Amino acid sequence: MKYRKMGSLDWKVSALGFGCMRLPVKNDNGNEIIDEEEAIKMIRYAIDNGVNYIDTAFPYHNQTSEIVVGKALQGGYREKIKLVTKLPMWMITQREDFDIYLNTQLEKLQTDHLDIYLFHGLNKQNFQLVKKYDFIEKMEEAKASGKIRHIGFSFHDSYDAFKEIIDYYNWDMAQIQWNYVDHNTQATTKGLEYAASKGIAVVIMEPIKGGKLANPTKEIEEIIEAAPIKRTAANWALQYVWNHPGVSVVLSGMSTFDQVKENIESANNSGINILTKDDLKIISDMAIRYRKKSIIHCTYCLYCQPCPSEVNIPLNFRLLNELIWIENKEEQITKYNSLAKSEEELKIMENKGNASLCVKCGECLEKCPQMIDIPNELEKVHLVFGENKEISDVYKIFLRGPIIVDKEAFKIIGIEDIGKRESRNTGEMWTKFQASAPKILNRIASHGLGISIVTKELFEKGEDRHIVANEVSKVDNVPDGMIAEKIPAQKYAIFTHIGKLNNIAETFQYIYEDWLVNNSRYERVPFAFEFEWYDQRFNLNSDDSELDLYIPIQEK
Repeated sequence: MKYRKMGSLDWKVSALGFGCMRLPVKNDNGNEIIDEEEAIKMIRYAIDNGVNYIDTAFPYHNQTSEIVVGKALQGGYREKIKLVTKLPMWMITQREDFDIYLNTQLEKLQTDHLDIYLFHGLNKQNFQLVKKYDFIEKMEEAKASGKIRHIGFSFHDSYDAFKEIIDYYNWDMAQIQWNYVDHNTQATTKGLEYAASKGIAVVIMEPIKGGKLANPTKEIEEIIEAAPIKRTAANWALQYVWNHPGVSVVLSGMSTFDQVKENIESANNSGINILTKDDLKIISDMAIRYRKKSIIHCTYCLYCQPCPSEVNIPLNFRLLNELIWIENKEEQITKYNSLAKSEEELKIMENKGNASLCVKCGECLEKCPQMIDIPNELEKVHLVFGENKEISDVYKIFLRGPIIVDKEAFKIIGIEDIGKRESRNTGEMWTKFQASAPKILNRIASHGLGISIVTKELFEKGEDRHIVANEVSKVDNVPDGMIAEKIPAQKYAIFTHIGKLNNIAETFQYIYEDWLVNNSRYERVPFAFEFEWYDQRFNLNSDDSELDLYIPIQEK
C-alpha cells in the first residue's frame, strides 16, 4: 500500500480509504439491509492489505453503517486504522445535539474516540448553524476530553462557500467531491489546492462519481482499449485523483469484494504526478464522452432519502440515466413500472415509489449535494417512463447540462463590437481576431471566448457589446486595435451545445424560455457577462461539435 502525507498531521494515510456509504446489501423480508458478514470481511481484508482510513457517517445505510463498522473493527482492527465519522448537520435543532450525536456514534462504533470528527455536508446555509451554536467550541471541548483527535468537515457547495469555511478555522481536514468530470464544480480544483496550501489534509469523495465512471459506454471502452497502458475504467478515474499532489486520501465506497481487491491494486500503483500528457489527454477524451451521456447529475448518495412521499428519488434518476447509457427504453419502463405508483402499493413497497408520487414539497432540495432541481427532474422522468414521451422531447438532447460552477475572475484580450446583434457579422470578427491573436502576449490559446455584455444603457438602445478574445495570464502590451478586460468572479450555469453552430438558437431558447423560467433556485444575473467557450471540441459544421455556454446566475 502506498501512503501519503495527511496534510499537516503527524501521520501517514493510505492512498485508499474505505468509504462505508455503499456497503454490500441483501434482502431481508423485503427490506434492503447491510450484508454484515460480507461487509466485515471486506473491511478487514482492506485493513489487512494496508488501508488505514475508514470513513462512515450517521445516516449511511439507514443509520446502520456505523454499527457494522464498529463490529468490523473488533478483534484488534480498531487500533490499526484512523476512524472518521460525521455530525449530521441537517438533523441539528439545538446546541445539545452535538453531544447527543457524538456519544451515540461512539457507542455504535464501539470506540472511545474518533480520529477525525466532521461536520457533515457543510454548505453556505448549514455553516450558519456552526456559528449559531458555536460548534467549533464543542469540537474543541470534545478534543480536550479525548473523544476526538482532529476536526474537519465534508463539503457540498460553491468555491466561494468553501473558501469562507476554510478561512474560518484552522481545520485539520476537508473532504470534497472531485473527479475528472467534476473537477470544476463545487469546491473545484482551485479549492482543493487552496486547502492543501494551508496544510489542510484534503480527502476526496466520489472519485468514481458514484460508480458512474466505472461503467463505460462503447465509445469510452474504445478509448480505453486503444490506450497504450492498460487500466480499467475505475482505475483511470482513481489514478487521475491520486495524481494530484494536494490529495491526501481517496475514498472509495466499495460494494463488492472484487472492488476492494481492484482498488487496493490501483492504490499500490498510484503516485503523485505520474500521469503523462498522453494519459491526461485520454482522460480528457473520456470526460467529454461521459458528459455527453449524463442527463441528471445524481451520484446515488441517498442524502435525499427518505422522501416524505416515499419516492425513491435516486432510483428514478438512475433509470433515466441508464436509458441514455444502454438505450433500451422498454427495459427501463418495465423497471419504472415495478416501482410503487400509489399509496396502496407503498404499503408493501415502502420508500420505493416512482416519480409520479412526487408532490413537489421541496424538502429534498436543500439535502441534495449536487444541487439538482429534484421535483422538476422527477416530473420529466415520469413523462418519459410513465407517459411514454420521447426523451428527445422531454430532455433537450442537443444540449447537456447545466453544471453549476463558480469561476474566478480572469483577464482577456480581444476585439469588440458595440451595436445591434442582428447587424453583426460574428464570423468576420473571429476571422479578424484569429489573424492578430498570435501577437497577444501571455495568451491561453487552448480556448477562445465569445463574450456578450448588455449594460442598462445598451439595453435601452437594443444593442449589446460583443468581444471575441483569448484569456490571458497577464495583460501586457495590448496589440493595436484590441482591448483588454477583466471578467469578474461569478457563478455560472454551464450548458454544452451539441451539434452544428447554426442550431444554437434552439439551445438559447431552451435556456431562457424553459430552464431559467422554471428553475426554482437560480435566476440570471442582470447585466452580467455571458460567454461562449470554444476549445478543441468545437467543429463549426459537425454534428459532434461541442460548445460551452456560460450563463451568469445567482440564487433567488
